Amino acid sequence: MQIKVSPEGEPAVVEVSGRIVEGRPADDLEKALRGLIRDKRINTIVDVSKVSWFDSTAIGILISHYVSSTKLGGRVLLLKASDKIKTLMRIVHLYDRFGWSDDVNEARAWFDHSAD
Repeated sequence: MQIKVSPEGEPAVVEVSGRIVEGRPADDLEKALRGLIRDKRINTIVDVSKVSWFDSTAIGILISHYVSSTKLGGRVLLLKASDKIKTLMRIVHLYDRFGWSDDVNEARAWFDHSAD
């Protein structure tokens, strides 16, 4: 799994690729997202377009980041999620917690409208 975090700006863009599963892949994602909160970058676009799958550990990391972000007034959006990922998030009743978009410009606009 690879993770790339935009170096600056709001919302932060986190590009993730590969499988996000228990162990080092999940640990690396958690570390990246915690770093954003530490740096007060509370609005996050997580680009999962290149994620082939994630397990319950990854779901826990995403919901933890959602809670941390929203406590500080931020939002989290999942970008270009596969149908598998969307279905999984619906099954665990977390779909409505996140923003969803298939276009990065629409995703950025979502944050602008969320502030209203």
